[in-house]
Amino acid sequence: MSLITKVAVVIVNWNRRKLLLEAVESCYTTKWRNLEVIVVDNGSSDGSSESVLEHYPDVVLIRNQRNAGFAIGSNQGLERALEDKSDFVLFLNNDATLAEDAISEMVSFLNDHPRVGAVAPYIFYYGDRDLIWFGGGVVSLWKGQIAHKYIREKFDSVKHRRNKCDYLTGCAFLIKAECIEQVGGFDTSMGIYSEDVDLSIRMNRLGWRLWTIPEARCYHRVSVSSGGELSSFKAFHRGRSNAIIVKRWAKFYEYPTLIIGGLIGGIAVSIKLLMMGRKNTISALWLGICKGLTGGAVPGRYEIGN
Repeated sequence: MSLITKVAVVIVNWNRRKLLLEAVESCYTTKWRNLEVIVVDNGSSDGSSESVLEHYPDVVLIRNQRNAGFAIGSNQGLERALEDKSDFVLFLNNDATLAEDAISEMVSFLNDHPRVGAVAPYIFYYGDRDLIWFGGGVVSLWKGQIAHKYIREKFDSVKHRRNKCDYLTGCAFLIKAECIEQVGGFDTSMGIYSEDVDLSIRMNRLGWRLWTIPEARCYHRVSVSSGGELSSFKAFHRGRSNAIIVKRWAKFYEYPTLIIGGLIGGIAVSIKLLMMGRKNTISALWLGICKGLTGGAVPGRYEIGN
C-alpha cells in the first residue's frame, strides 16, 4: 500500500452546516494523506458553503443553485474526482464521520483484492458506537428483500466479520476509479433512496464484487436529513425507490415468490408501525410502493455528471 494513492471524498450537503463540518473534519483526521475532499452543496441557505471554506480552505467546493438531490450531486463530485486523477472515490454522507484508520483499511483491502470493486466500512449508530447500522447489504429480489445485515446488533468481533454482500449503502463506501468509470455514476431517475442499491446491482452484474469490513468504521446520525428512521417522508420515498428496483431488476420467474414475499414483508412492517402508532408512516409507505410500481423511469439515467 502506498500513500501516493489518491483518494477523493465526495460529500453532498444540504443545510447541515454543523454536521458537514464534522464529516469533513473526520476526513482530515484520518491517517490518509493524499486526500482531496469534494463538497457538493445543494443550494444551502444556512451558510454551509462559506463555513466549510472558512474552516477547510483546501476543500474543493461545488455550489449548486438548488437542491439537485443526492444522485446528481454525487455524480458532480465523482466527475471532479476523476478529472483530478483520483485512484479511489469515497462517498460519505454529510451526517456521517469516519474513524481515523477507515480510509487506509479500505484502500488496503481493495489493493489486495483485484475483483472487488468497492468496499464499505461497518457503520455504527453515532450515539451508540458498538450498535451496528450497516454490516453489509442483502438483495433477494425473488422474495422482495432489500435489507441491511446485522442492523441494531451489538458488535461482536467473532460474529461480525468481513463479508461479501449484495449492495453497499451510499452512506459510506470506497470504490475503485476503474470500477465506477465502467459502471457509470448514480442513477438520477431514482429520486431519493436506493440509488446505492441500483449502482451495486450494476457492479455485481459486471463482475465486480462488493465487501464490508469491520476493520474500517464509520458513525452515522441515521436519517437526520429526512426526519428520522420512521418519518413518513422516508417511508414514502424508500417504498417508491425499492419498488423501482424490483421493477427494473427482477426476473419474470421471480415474480410469484416476490409478490408473496413482498406482501408478507409489507404487512409485517405495517403491523409493527401500527403498534408504534405510526399510521401516517404506513400509508406513506404503501403509497410510495404503488407510485414506484406504476410510475418511475425504469431504464435509468446514470451518466457521470448527469
